[in-house]
Amino acid sequence: MKERASPDAAAENAGSLLPPSAEKLRLFRWFFFGVFAFLLWQLLLIMSLFADVIIWAVSLTLVFWPAFKMLQTRMPGKPTGSAALFTVGVLLLVLLPVLALFWVVVAQSAELYPTVSAWLADLNVGGSPDPLTMLPEWLRQRWQQLAGYMASTPALAQFDPDQFLLDNIDALSLGLANFGAAAARNVLLGFVNLTLIVALMFFCFRDGERFLHWLVSVIPMPVEQTEAVALRVYQTVTAVIRGALLTALAQGVIAMVGYLIAGVPLAILFGALTGLAGMIPVVGAGLVWLPLGLFAMQESEAWGLFVLVWGFVAVSMSDNIIKPLFIGSRAGMPILLIFCGILGGANVYGFTGLIVGPILIAVLLAFISIYREHYLGAQAPLARRSGSETAPR
Repeated sequence: MKERASPDAAAENAGSLLPPSAEKLRLFRWFFFGVFAFLLWQLLLIMSLFADVIIWAVSLTLVFWPAFKMLQTRMPGKPTGSAALFTVGVLLLVLLPVLALFWVVVAQSAELYPTVSAWLADLNVGGSPDPLTMLPEWLRQRWQQLAGYMASTPALAQFDPDQFLLDNIDALSLGLANFGAAAARNVLLGFVNLTLIVALMFFCFRDGERFLHWLVSVIPMPVEQTEAVALRVYQTVTAVIRGALLTALAQGVIAMVGYLIAGVPLAILFGALTGLAGMIPVVGAGLVWLPLGLFAMQESEAWGLFVLVWGFVAVSMSDNIIKPLFIGSRAGMPILLIFCGILGGANVYGFTGLIVGPILIAVLLAFISIYREHYLGAQAPLARRSGSETAPR
């Protein structure tokens, strides 16, 4: 006859049966989320090559989304046709003018490159004994005045500007050669990126709304909080791009007025080019008004100097005032944060940082609002303001 197990032994045997299932569940969680994180990391590495293309395509889609919805109501049941038609419209309205400006710059660079290369080659082989003879009359006079002033000043008498110019010809030649190779690569890369942006925009217009609903459903946050963050991102992206376009328009008008006053030929055309160049970070509108001012100096030093001062003060400096005002009023963020986000983003991420920087600040502010409201029990003004509006559908 079998002995009955004691209660303590039965409890111990039952307890030994429970941990394996809990351990399996814990092991499954670690395995699943480990593999999931690894796959996400690999996907980010793969998509990092197209990060700029994705950001610009999605941003342009958000900016033109209200207009696309209006077109979609006139073409019911035709998502592919309406998306294709509107993508072509955006291409003609926005991307082609920018591409035209880029092509003009490349064409002018192609004409300038062999001229400057030949000039530097002549200087290297001694074909021109005096490089100053190749400068314009007004610039040669100023150079001679500078050399005379430095010669008469004891602290600067040891510095020879002519010798300094000759010593740096080799470095300038190497830099020019590198610039030519980089420009050729950038032309090809620009066409490839433009094609990818247009293709991705089409899919964003056609399938973007469905993808957004799916993304909201899988994010482990309450729906109202996810929609608040999405609304903040939407407001910031549209504010940045629309603000950049309005700022470019304002800079183009200001530059055109200055060109008309100075008597620059084709002032309207150059004003439009100045506005388009204003959207390029760092150099911006200086790509247009600086060469115009230098060429104007050959006709009249006074009017050439006026163009340079007008371009620097009235055109380029206005970008730091007009753009934050346009963007801040729409994004609902302090102007200082907008300004820091634009400049800091451009410094870290390049041209795409003009959008990424403000977006990061906007998302951070949205998370701070959620934290204050749900974890500190405070009603955050940002959350209330975001909740008072309706997210794009």
